[in-house]
Amino acid sequence: MTTQSASIALAPADLGARLIAVVIDSLVLGLVYLLLITFIAVGAAIQGDTNIVALASRSVLFALIGAAYFAYGWTKWKASPGQRVMGLQTVNADDGRALTGTQALKRWAYLFGPSAFASLFTQPDQVGGFVSFVIQVLVLVYYIYLYRTASADPRRQGFHDKQVGSIVVKVAA
Repeated sequence: MTTQSASIALAPADLGARLIAVVIDSLVLGLVYLLLITFIAVGAAIQGDTNIVALASRSVLFALIGAAYFAYGWTKWKASPGQRVMGLQTVNADDGRALTGTQALKRWAYLFGPSAFASLFTQPDQVGGFVSFVIQVLVLVYYIYLYRTASADPRRQGFHDKQVGSIVVKVAA
């Protein structure tokens, strides 16, 4: 049996393990983001230009860092760092290979794009108020939908996985 066919034979990952992996990845990304934004903010303050740290640019920067973080992990290691800790892999559902760059970026967009978009509207001095609330509720509904589609599928493929042909599996011990 080849490595490729062994990957396909692995059992789909439990949703709880997937959630814990996302929490781990969020903590790592949050730390990276905090350090980067602190560095930028200190540099801007030293130069006397506080406008360089505009809220929208921080949201875009965080989205780009997140996309790179997940795309690199999924294409190079078949897993994000959080997934590696939890013994999971995100692979091509057809052949068990690592995701292509296009698959990884599309998966990130389906999985995290809505929250990245919503982050543009979370600050009261940007749009705020009712629009922000509606966007946040819509994103929450979308994530509930992703969870429901993954939990209802025998292979635990959510809507986002089916759109790009990926599956999250347990790594064989």
